[in-house]
Amino acid sequence: MSKGLKDLKLKDIIFGIILPVVVCLLIIWFPLNERTLAGIDPAFQGIFVFGVQEVIMIVAVPMMVGLLWNKWAGGVAGFLLGSIYALWYGLYGSMSPQWIHNMGLLGYLLSSMLIGYMAGALNQKSTKLTRLLFSGFTSALAGGLFLFFTEQQAKPLLVYGEYGFFVTMTPRLVFGLVVPLIVKLVVQHQANMLKNNPKAIPHN
Repeated sequence: MSKGLKDLKLKDIIFGIILPVVVCLLIIWFPLNERTLAGIDPAFQGIFVFGVQEVIMIVAVPMMVGLLWNKWAGGVAGFLLGSIYALWYGLYGSMSPQWIHNMGLLGYLLSSMLIGYMAGALNQKSTKLTRLLFSGFTSALAGGLFLFFTEQQAKPLLVYGEYGFFVTMTPRLVFGLVVPLIVKLVVQHQANMLKNNPKAIPHN
């Protein structure tokens, strides 16, 4: 049954307006305070300024699509978003030809596709938290290692050493645990809605 404005509840306002706006503000807060973060620790700049944008676009979304849907959807989402991110990153460093021809740009595309595909292939639409966590963390680990490997092939070498490995892997491994938890909450919420509203269950 269609719902009107009178059916709007406080939780709809919170999750439909307030929460998304707060999340967006948090995301742009880091780039706006790039110099402050770099002054505290250069690693913060790498993780929170570029890392947050990067992992949301080319890790979290492909992984979520793969976990909720299937490996093909996850792989396609990763390919498309990885392509867009690589293009943006290339344009970001367009003043430096060495940046544009960085092998890491291809690594962003392929690692994103790998994460989405692997998450779906390992999870197989399971709703078990342990399977979700295993699939998400493993795909994030594989994607991160693959990206770091491609970055080591760049000339000149821009991401290297313990710092480069830490900045590359940390956001991915964190999201490899966070995204499966979010997926579990989404699935649980849908199950509760169907349980409380049996009429919403589609009939063949």
